[in-house]
Parts: sequence; C-alpha cells; structure tokens
Amino acid sequence: MRIHALIGLLPFLAAVAAEEPHWSYVPPVAVLPAGAEGKNPVDAFLEDARTKIGLKAASETSPHQWLERAAYTLTGLPPSAAQLARIEKQPDDATRKALAEELLASPAYGERWARHWMDVARYADTSGYNFDQDNRYPFAYTYRDWLIRSFNRDLPYARFVELQIAADLMVDRPDHPDLAALGFITVGPRSGHEETIDDRVDVVTRGFMASTVSCARCHDHKFDPITTQDYYSLYSIFDNTTEPEQKPVVGMPGDEAALKAYQAESDKLEKEDLAVRQGLVDHLHNKDSLAVYLDLGWRAKSQGWEHGMAASESFKRGRYRAKAVLQWRDWLKKKTTGDKVPQRLADWDREMVVADDAGKKAACAKLAEEWMAGGEFAEFSKDQSCPMSYETDRVTGIMDTEDDNARRKRASAMSKLQAEHPGSPPRAMTLQDKPKWNDAVVFKRGNPAMRGDKFDRHWFSFLGGEVFPKDRSARLSLAEKIADPKNPLTARVMVNRVWAWNFGAPLADPSDFGTQQAAPPLLPLLDYLAVWFTENGGSVKELNRLLVTSQAFRLSADGPAENDRIDEANTRFWKWNRRRFDFEAMRDRLLASAGSLETKAVGGRSLKIDEPASDNRRSVYSFIDRYALPGVFVSFDLPHPDHLSAGRTQTTVPQQALYFLNSPLLVRRASALADAPEFKGLPDDASRVAWLYRRLFQREPSQSESSAIVQWLSRVNPANYQPKLGGTWEIRHADDSPTLPLEVREFPLFADDVWKTGPDPATAPIRWLNVGAGGGHVSNRHAMILRWRANASGEVKMTAHLKRTQKSGDTLAWRIDAQGTRPVGEGRFAPESTIDAAGQWVPVKAGDTMDLVLRAPDGDSCGGIAWTVKVMGRETSSAKPTVVGNFTSEFPRPNAPAAVAATSNPWADVVQMLWASNEFNFID
Repeated sequence: MRIHALIGLLPFLAAVAAEEPHWSYVPPVAVLPAGAEGKNPVDAFLEDARTKIGLKAASETSPHQWLERAAYTLTGLPPSAAQLARIEKQPDDATRKALAEELLASPAYGERWARHWMDVARYADTSGYNFDQDNRYPFAYTYRDWLIRSFNRDLPYARFVELQIAADLMVDRPDHPDLAALGFITVGPRSGHEETIDDRVDVVTRGFMASTVSCARCHDHKFDPITTQDYYSLYSIFDNTTEPEQKPVVGMPGDEAALKAYQAESDKLEKEDLAVRQGLVDHLHNKDSLAVYLDLGWRAKSQGWEHGMAASESFKRGRYRAKAVLQWRDWLKKKTTGDKVPQRLADWDREMVVADDAGKKAACAKLAEEWMAGGEFAEFSKDQSCPMSYETDRVTGIMDTEDDNARRKRASAMSKLQAEHPGSPPRAMTLQDKPKWNDAVVFKRGNPAMRGDKFDRHWFSFLGGEVFPKDRSARLSLAEKIADPKNPLTARVMVNRVWAWNFGAPLADPSDFGTQQAAPPLLPLLDYLAVWFTENGGSVKELNRLLVTSQAFRLSADGPAENDRIDEANTRFWKWNRRRFDFEAMRDRLLASAGSLETKAVGGRSLKIDEPASDNRRSVYSFIDRYALPGVFVSFDLPHPDHLSAGRTQTTVPQQALYFLNSPLLVRRASALADAPEFKGLPDDASRVAWLYRRLFQREPSQSESSAIVQWLSRVNPANYQPKLGGTWEIRHADDSPTLPLEVREFPLFADDVWKTGPDPATAPIRWLNVGAGGGHVSNRHAMILRWRANASGEVKMTAHLKRTQKSGDTLAWRIDAQGTRPVGEGRFAPESTIDAAGQWVPVKAGDTMDLVLRAPDGDSCGGIAWTVKVMGRETSSAKPTVVGNFTSEFPRPNAPAAVAATSNPWADVVQMLWASNEFNFID
C-alpha cells in the first residue's frame, strides 16, 4: 500500500524537482557571511561553514611549511634557501605577500600551471596508433608553450577560453603566436572522422563547462537537460573545420644557419613529393592512359563494379588506379544519362555497347585522341568530378595502396624533419572554417548514415538556446558564449579547478556539474569566488594570491581529533590536506635537489623522459606518446591523454617504490650528486649527511638520522659496488639501407610468443617479419635487429648459429654491428644451410650496443631461420670469456622486468633512499 502510494507520488515529486533549477545552471551570487569584514573572504566562508556544524580549525603550521606549500602549488619547485631564510626571520603578512609575488612572477609558475591545464586538454605529442607513418605531432609543443606564456602573463580567462576555440578568427595576422592556442582542439587522438569530432565536442564542453554533452550523441541526455540537437549543433561546428596542411609559422629558431639547413631539406622533400604527385597527374592526362581509363570506366558503369572488381581489372591492364576508374564510372554515369547527354559521348556510349573488346579499345583510343585535342572536351575537364580535372592538390584522392604507402613514407620523413631538426621553425596546430558550411543535422541514434532534418546551429537549449548568427562563424559565437560572464558554468568550473590545484581537493566534483551532482557543501564560497574571479578580470594569478594568502592555506595537516567524527573527509577544509607530490613535481624537485635542473630555458621541443638528455628539463617538457605511454607515467598516475582528465587520481603501487630503487634517472643523478667535488671534499661522513639533508630537505638532520646513515655506511661491502659485465636484449626493425646507422623502431605487437607488426604475418604492415626466442622470419626491404645492450664495461664478442629452414628461395644476409654504426662481421647464407656467424672482440661501456642484423635483400622468398645467439664477454683482454648474453633464454617479452641500473658508490644509494622517503614525496 505504501509502495503504491509512493509510486503515485513520483510524477509529482519529479515535477516539483523540475521547478527547482539545478544549482550550477543558476547564475552565481556573491553574498559574504556575517562578520566577514576585514577577513580574507575564503576564511570568512570557511569559518561560517565550520561553526554551523561544530568544527574547530587546526592550528597554524610553521612559516617554513607555508612557504613549501606556496612554492609547490605555484611553481611545483622547492623554495630557495634565501626565501626560506626570509620567512623564518620575518614571518609576517608582508613577507608572505612579497614571497607569493616572487613565486607568481617566476617563469616556473607558468610551467606548473600549464601542466595542470594539459590534463584538461588531453595533451600528447602523438596522434595515437599509426604503425606505417610517423604518428608524432611535430608542433604539439607550441600549444604547451602557449599555455606557459599565457599563465605567466596572466591572460584573462575569457580570452584564454576564446583563443583555444577560435584563435584563427580573433588574431590580426597569419603568424600570430596566439594561433598556437588552437592546439586545445587539435592535439587530441585521431581515430576516424566522427570520433575525432566527438572528442573535440567533449573536450570543449567538459573542459570549460564540466558538462557531459557527448552523452547526447545517440539520444537526449539521460539526466541533464542536454538534447541530441544540442550535441549536433556543436558537432556541426567542428565538422565544418579543416586543418591546413601547411601550418602557420609562429616564431623563428635562433640559429639562422640551422634555419637555412632546415629549409633546404624541407624544400627537397616537398619537391620530391610534388614530383610524385605531378607524375600521377601526368599519368591521368596521358592519351594512352586516358583511353584505358575510359574503357575501364565504361565497363565499371555498365557492369556495376565496386572497388574490388575495379582493382582486379585495373591490375590486368598495368598500373592503373582503381579509385580513378570508379571516378570515371561515376562521371560517365552522370554524363551519359538524362536529357542533356553531349552528342559525342552519346555516340561513343552506343558504340561501346555493340563493340567487341578490340572495338571498345579502338573507340576509347579515338575518344582519348579527340579529348586531348580540346574542343568541347576542355569544358568536361573543368568539371571537378571528372578525373581529368585533377591536379597535384587533389591527386592523392585516387592513389592506390602502393602510392599511399610511399606517400606516408614521404610524410613521415617530413614529420621527422619538422620534429627533430634544430632549424625547424615553430608552427601552430591551427584549424580554420570551411569556405562553405554543411547544414547541421542530427545523426539518428548516432549513426552518420541516418540523418535527420536540418536545423539552425544554436547555443545550449538549457542555457537559452539562442540561434548563432549566420553572418559570422558559429565557432566564434560558441567561444564567446562559453566565455560570457553570464554563463553560469564557466567561471565556477575554473575556480573549482584552481581551488583543487591549491588545496588538494575540489569544492565540487570537477568532472561533471550536471544534475547528478548535489549542491556542494561550500556552494556559497564557490559562487562568491566565481563572481570575484569574473569581477577581477578572470585573473588566475589574482585568484591564486587570494588563496595562498588565506588563513586556510596556513592550517596544519593535523587538527582536533573530535573533528573526524563530524567531517572526516575534511569537506570544510578545517585542516590542510596532506598529499603526495604529483609525479611532475616530485621529479622536478628531485632534479632541483640534484643540481641538474635548468630553470632559465622556458619552452622548446618535448624530450623523451627516459633519455639522459631530459635530465635537466622540467617534466612539463616530457614527450607524451599517446600510443605507447612510458611506464613511469602509468605508475605515477599521469592521466591517459586519450581523454580529458578533470583531476588526478593517486595510487600506491610497488612500481613507484621500484622507480626510486632502479630508475636509470635516479641512478644517474644520485651518482652525480655523490661524485660532486663539493660533496666529496667534506671532511667526514657526518658532514656529508648534513650536506645532503640541507640539499634535499632544506633542514639539518637529527642526531639519530645522521648516526643511522653513518652506521650503515660502515657496514657496506665495497665489492657490492663493482659492476659485473652483462646486458639486456632488445628487438628492433628498420627500413633496409646500405648505410649506417639505421633508424630503428620497436615492434608494435607481441602475440603468440613472437614480436610482429600485425596479428597475421601474411597481411601485417611488414609482411612476414617476426621474431621469437628461437627463430623468426625476415622481410624484404626491412632489417631485423637483435640488439644486446651492455650494462658495464669490458670486451664482448657476438656469435650466432643460424639455420635456414627452407629448401629454396632467396639468399639472406647477416651483419654484426657495434654501436649500430660499424660492422664487425658480415656475410650471406643460402636456403637450407647452417652457418656460424661471429663478430670481432669489441670494447664496450655501459649503454653500448651490439646488433645482429638479418636482411632479405633479394626478396621475401626466404623462409624462416632458427638461431642461437650469444654474447661472450670478459672484463679485461686477459680474462677468461664467459657467456654474458643468451638471446633465447633472455628473450625480451613485454612483461619482462626492466634492466636494473646500479650505482658504483654507496653514497648514491643514500641519496636514493632519501629521495624515496615520505618527507621528500609528501607536502605536509
């Protein structure tokens, strides 16, 4: 009875709820609580909220700790010794404000806050999986650098929003640096046209408004008042944009000689590409080719060929493109049917119907000859749907697989040049509106093939639904609507993010401000800050000043125990949220304490985080590979850049501790610190411990801390620090080349216990190429590389027992390379043969490589190979050789543990232990 009564009330309750606007859709109002005069408004609101539920604020932390927090949140780096001395000598409000100004004015501020926003922008330096083409975004870094500049110059937030959506429509010159802002749209993943547009709708609406608009892609939103038409209004805006192939230059490299060298290389590649495209245009316009295409096109029209049949029949005639045949099919169908068929084409069409194969070829040859003479055919060639209209700018549309593969190689070469050449000028990853816009339509149930009625592009219906003006870009109108101070979401969302980045927890769930989120407990504070933020020009620096100078920012991380019974989650911020540093701040602080961090060079190309060249660069400059995200990023919770991340999660997993023990970066930096002359010149171990504590923790060690380290050092066995010669195996491949070094690449797939380039070796991007523990298969025009990398110094010699398993076929070639740059042994071997290959003895040091390179220079008919590959080693020429590498038993699998780097000094181990401590990794 009661259940039925409740069910009967549901429509009424829903109607009542519908009358109450959702809190985030109502414009924020700034109303200070009573007694707020003379207080920081943050503290006034928090005191009022705590009082209402009986909470007492924690005591104030030390001035030293306050500065540590401020430096962390504003710059991600530790404060300087001079700054700590100032706050400890004079811990008053004036000193705090002056120090906050120094931190805000530091270039490190922009680097820190740019990294925050890069999570929102799903920043990456690659597009995703693309095996047979360079998948890098050569100029993604220009967007990251634009973010750094924008935060450092305190760009008003409204302008910050608008530029990231419509910079091309707002700047006054084609090389304006603000064009790089459009990287917000373009650095996302690429996985098909519809998915790419959906990603852009999602990043704009969740990034700026915390609204899950993409949930309305197939149906009206299940919870929020967002309609499918709202979604496709935005979808249509981004669907009507293009990315220019030639991206605008927005700066110049400082080295003029490097610029000239780059331009010479770039011109060479462009000329090669143009020559290939021109050759294909000439092929289309050749009289003999035209006759064949007319014949094939007519047959395709008459017999209803699709691509498979067109490709098969074209192949029989020679190198003719199936896509061109289908274009001729469609054009002839259009021109030879209907009421206005040109007489010459009508006569030819009738002749083709009755002629035999020889007659058809003759008729086509005659028509081709007439076509080449001009006349009425000149008008036909101007028709954009006719293949004879194709010039170099459109000819890629008829390329076949072989053409596309070659074009991708040329594109990859250009991408590599742009990404790596020191003279490559920075370019903006911009986009622009199409000259003619397609109508906005709903895809029924999200299916592009099921299109609904046309409608006018408009603003979100739940925020007014105004139709965008037709005499200007709807993208610019969208940017202005999102940035409009009247939009109740935008300022709230940004203020909430800034709060979380300062205090370690948001005021409201940053991922979704929709109706599923109840009003946050500190909504009056959130609303006040949103209004304050807007009235202060959308200044993120001003907002940070307000927060870090508040009393709330000074509270201890430990507070009254009775508070836990009332607000254990600390939703009223009655104490400081103790938390672990995010990975970037941890690594940056580590490099700073090691003395290797370069802080003056702001901006520049991304560097791979696991390479020594990045040891002096902040983590914000790390190369982010969307397809192969480095394991250290995964271990330390970097959000995957396929999607926007509204906030970082924090996990505790064994890999994090292992990173501090085994990371080559930590081993390198700890060893360098332990070998520093300043450190080694100290008189005794106790002095060295004190020096390390001041360097890493900016304090003196306690007596017990110092004694524990000194005692541990006294028990160390020096023999444990003598490196033993050994190494690890890597499997690589490269385009075959007679010259060294080869540009090696990793295999993208491990399945069935072998490395390969696709699930089925017969149809993989590199056919047949695969590597297993005991054998594999080589591929023509590609080099297979079994690489051994030394982890210590000595002398090594690579040997291989190779057995061909096919009775006939092509000859294979083998070569052993030292450091991938010089051969130390080579030869060939025929089918069904067995050889023992060996190189010379070669001196190596840690990091040096030895490669067994296997090639099929004469063709793919080479069959498989069985092998036993070993590396013999000795630490000196007089020592007895031993096996230091066995490929079969040490076969590298994806889940194999990484090679362990080793220190040669116990003091380096001490440094690593201190870096791994909670004190170094937590902000208190």
